[in-house]
Amino acid sequence: MSRMSEKQIFPNVHRCFSGSRVWQQVLGLLLVLGLLGLGGDAQAVNHGAVTPDAATPAIVTHMTDTQIMVSIDGLLPIPKEVAKPRTNEECMKCHKEPHLTSGRLDGSQAELHIRVEEFKQTLHGKKLECIDCHEDAASARHCRSGFKKVNCLACHSKIEGLFPFGARERLKKKNVRIPKRKIVGDSFYQSIHGKDLLAGKENAPNCHHCHTRHYIYGAKNKLSTINRANLTDTCGSCHKERKISTLLEHVTTFRLEAHRKGDTSFDYDRGNCIDCHQGEAVHGLKVNEAPCARCHKTDVKVKEVALLGLGPFHLYPDYEKQYSVWCLRNFYGVLVILLLVGAGCVLFLYILRRSADYYRKEGGE
Repeated sequence: MSRMSEKQIFPNVHRCFSGSRVWQQVLGLLLVLGLLGLGGDAQAVNHGAVTPDAATPAIVTHMTDTQIMVSIDGLLPIPKEVAKPRTNEECMKCHKEPHLTSGRLDGSQAELHIRVEEFKQTLHGKKLECIDCHEDAASARHCRSGFKKVNCLACHSKIEGLFPFGARERLKKKNVRIPKRKIVGDSFYQSIHGKDLLAGKENAPNCHHCHTRHYIYGAKNKLSTINRANLTDTCGSCHKERKISTLLEHVTTFRLEAHRKGDTSFDYDRGNCIDCHQGEAVHGLKVNEAPCARCHKTDVKVKEVALLGLGPFHLYPDYEKQYSVWCLRNFYGVLVILLLVGAGCVLFLYILRRSADYYRKEGGE
């Protein structure tokens, strides 16, 4: 079958245009007028006008002093830019609500409530604004899927490219200087915690696990989670198997307090985990000359040394790991049981004797 030409398919149209070029000139003129009309409509849109075509939604731009509002027909205006950054007071209008939460992409709930008065007393609350750390929250609308995770090392280290990106420049403008002892980025990744974090291990600790996210105080403040009085609870929140809580554990670890008899230059406190684990856990820094590692080296793997109670001090009440601790704990356990049984026997004999004296006296009379 031969292919039909345009003349055969559209004979009438071809007849009209083949005789004269007048129609082509008319169509060209209409095309130019149409383009000019579209340009005028675009200018009208920029000035808040609405296009006459009802089938096409009109985009309207509203100009204000503080922001540019872009709206589409049938939808609420969307804030595009805010010139003035948000203050802590503006943030707390919502975040002071006690039940404020938000759903994460993984289905979990994010706690967004901030205890305002307590936050104002913290080191960050006294000098910083919320947007100094949450710089992406300064936009006019909050992202429902969440913001970027704040990396504390963006300020507390010399590592570049960490979020929030402009944090150091904002601190300089506010004349906020971070002491050198708190620039711990490089050393942190040399600690056990930092190595686990770099390795991507599950449940690897981050800064907020020890220091909290928003309630950061100095170590000497009693409200601080890293205060000596609170270290047992802070470290025990992750190292539950190392937390001393029962009576037998307190009695067994009393030998740590007994070290003072041989060395009174150091405070052997069973609740202060940092004194012994400072180089391993405290940002990888050597805070003081703790003598614990001289005998209790964590890298000791000789079975006989571990059985003698040396090596890692932490309680391993196991016959194979620390024989001395296993014996000591069982000894104290048996001792406590014997004391309770003995006290019960003494009480029973005392009651029996008093009863015999009473009946003897009654019978004699």
